[in-house]
Amino acid sequence: MNYPLGFGLALLTLSVSSFAFAQEEPSFDCAKARTHVEKVLCSGGNSGMGDLDNTMANLYKAVSQSPGVDVVALKTSQQAWLAKRNKCKGSDDKVASCLYDSYRARYIELSASYDHQHLTGIFSNKSGFIDSVLFPDGKLAVNIATDVGEPSYDSCSVTFVAPLKGASVQHTFTAEETGGDEKCTVNMNVTGSQINVSSAGCRAFCGNSASFDGTYKK
Repeated sequence: MNYPLGFGLALLTLSVSSFAFAQEEPSFDCAKARTHVEKVLCSGGNSGMGDLDNTMANLYKAVSQSPGVDVVALKTSQQAWLAKRNKCKGSDDKVASCLYDSYRARYIELSASYDHQHLTGIFSNKSGFIDSVLFPDGKLAVNIATDVGEPSYDSCSVTFVAPLKGASVQHTFTAEETGGDEKCTVNMNVTGSQINVSSAGCRAFCGNSASFDGTYKK
């Protein structure tokens, strides 16, 4: 599997957003990175690898603390996944692509018992995608990226974490976070295997002809 449209863009660190994680280091000490896989996870910049690993660490911890979870079985399955993940080989790009597939598949496995709406995954349309992970407490970690292409190549990119309430998610960035005079509100509504997005005041995150608004499908 290749990276979804605009994957790197969605993981660019937004200086105005406290929820943008792209330049975070992974969940382990990069000074001790020895294997090729570990070094790719520590690649930084807008690679998104640090966020990928941190999301896994946070999700695994949250699932392990959920009521009724067989912690021993969970730990065993996580160790098996890590062993398989560590077999990613090739160039840096190939390892990164392999890691992305591996982490995304594991997110889905870890959230399967409670993610009844199947929100963990990639939703896309002709302009962009939503990359989301549902946590046991009902919070949804979201990356949204769009790109209108030629001739302007205007784009939108935003990252946030917000609670899922029924079939809806809403997150509002303050004027301070947008760096402007208005708040940016992103609304997401889940209908079957698609997410409908509408936004208001989000020009700070978008080029002139780009928008988050639209229907994204699995």
